[in-house]
Amino acid sequence: MTKLKTENEKLVELMQRACAQRDTMKMLTTADELLRREPTNVDAMFVAGTAFLQGGQEGLAVLTLNAARCATKDPGRLGAIWSNIGVGLHNYQPEEAYRAFKEALKYGDAPASMYDNLCNVASQIGRHAEAIEWSDKAGHGWDTTHNRAFALLHLGRWKEAWPCYAGSVGTEARPKTDRTFDLPRWKGQKGKVIIHGEQGVGDEIMFMSMCPADFDGVIECSPRMEGLFARSFPKASVYGTLLQNYLEWPLEERADYHIEMGGLGEFYAPHPIRLEAFLKADTARSLAWRTWLDNAAPIKPGPRVGIAWTGGTWATGRAKRSIPWELFRDKLIAQHPDITFVNLEYEDRTDELADHPDVLNPYWATKKGADMDDLAALVSSLDLVITATNSTVDVAGALGVPTWALVPHNPPWRYSEVAGENEMWFYESVRTFRQNGADKDWARVMNNVTTALHQMKLKAAA
Repeated sequence: MTKLKTENEKLVELMQRACAQRDTMKMLTTADELLRREPTNVDAMFVAGTAFLQGGQEGLAVLTLNAARCATKDPGRLGAIWSNIGVGLHNYQPEEAYRAFKEALKYGDAPASMYDNLCNVASQIGRHAEAIEWSDKAGHGWDTTHNRAFALLHLGRWKEAWPCYAGSVGTEARPKTDRTFDLPRWKGQKGKVIIHGEQGVGDEIMFMSMCPADFDGVIECSPRMEGLFARSFPKASVYGTLLQNYLEWPLEERADYHIEMGGLGEFYAPHPIRLEAFLKADTARSLAWRTWLDNAAPIKPGPRVGIAWTGGTWATGRAKRSIPWELFRDKLIAQHPDITFVNLEYEDRTDELADHPDVLNPYWATKKGADMDDLAALVSSLDLVITATNSTVDVAGALGVPTWALVPHNPPWRYSEVAGENEMWFYESVRTFRQNGADKDWARVMNNVTTALHQMKLKAAA
């Protein structure tokens, strides 16, 4: 006689089926129903946490998975739970993610993907040589090229790094690069080449800094960059169509090869580089901005300084890359009343600036989606830019504007300390002010910036 299944057993089967199909909503609803009946069911907690991960809700995922971890002592479950906790933490708290992945290793054989995750977070927290070792341990069971490339770039091993970076084209990590125009990828041979964009405008600027100024092929970029690149690479055909799927110009251009912008390093930067300005701002717009600055702040004798204190998005380390507004207010604005400060933040900072009407706030030119030609013209009209590590560094550095980048402990790879204590890769005009690895203190960094500003004014007055 066949034993009838209980309602809970039926729910478990439904939940397992939903997991196999990666049906996030079904995973959540069945796990929820099971937890209503059995609040301490570890499998349901684990499935709910995994569903939150799949849905991009990392905070809820970590909370739920920690509940599952506390509810069991089964080593067969703990390894998977700790691993998923690490996945939930890696974008926001890489130190905690590192500890979670290391904990997961204690519970049996680790899948190759675990070593790739360890490669990722180890590099994020400054353990770059160790990251390479984790990548080696993954063997051939998992593609670790993307995370390995960043560790190699941090170490200044560019000749090894760029082929690794190219190996991640078209993967989940770099989906925008999967754009071939039905052409073979360029390997340095003669012929007409399409260079196409990837990732954000800051990355487009950084990668195109490696391209020769006399490049006479085709550049496809984000719409916001079309004017700047057309002016900066006058021999190239430039199309701001990166966000479009149906294009006519490839038939007219008749190119022979394509390559993503991030692939240029393999041919033009096999060794770490620092470059002079290559972007060219629009002359008429720059003149208009200088006139606007003259009219907006006509009486201050000091320099005109652009400021931005937010670095990246939450998924790219905003928490550690951003400097508290209060430090900018107290260490810079309050102590330098003779300087005209210009807000370059890409988010609306009206509330922060409400008590500082003397800080100019041309938000229409700096906000997300704004015309990059306008932003470049504004930045080129300034004497100095002081900013967190964001795309403002790339815009200002590529224009040759003196720039002070405020660099966190364990920074993005282009700011790796291998470049030099006060330098970064790529831009000659950029000087770095770095957090101390021991105290991670932004106040000390801002004190150094204030001292440097005083020295700069004294030198200008001499």
